[in-house]
Amino acid sequence: MDSDPRESDTVRSASGGPTVAEARAALDALDVDASQLAARIVTPWWYHVALGAVTALAISSLSVLGLSPAAVIPLVVIWMPFMLTAYTTTWRVLISRPASRRSRRALLLSLVVIGAILALAVLLTTTSLSPWWGALPTAAGFAATVLLGRRYDAVLRAEITRPDTHR
Repeated sequence: MDSDPRESDTVRSASGGPTVAEARAALDALDVDASQLAARIVTPWWYHVALGAVTALAISSLSVLGLSPAAVIPLVVIWMPFMLTAYTTTWRVLISRPASRRSRRALLLSLVVIGAILALAVLLTTTSLSPWWGALPTAAGFAATVLLGRRYDAVLRAEITRPDTHR
């Protein structure tokens, strides 16, 4: 039984577009590219640890260290973009731009959690509690930055590898 010529792998569309086989090959090549890109997004182990350390320093400056936030904030403002630029330059991947809804939610969750921890640190500085209570939000900020940052990386890699399943 002959197949319909419209379904043939070698028939071009009326507009002269690619054949079915060429289109499949192009899609397969895109899948390979997506897999290679996702493999490049594997963040080195130290990246989130260093980011967590800067976050912890910013949080602890409010209460534990007794430093003026004005002394620490410039460090944070300089260090965070420096790390992001170094990462982007080294691996040629911009990780601060979510791929779709799921990675956007993961990034937003990270920002909300860090913001809440920072608000707790500010609240603790207004109380008569010992400054050492500031160690709790400092440790929480470090842990949240490391854990949620790694989670965001995993979600972003999954979306890039399989974009159709995460929209």
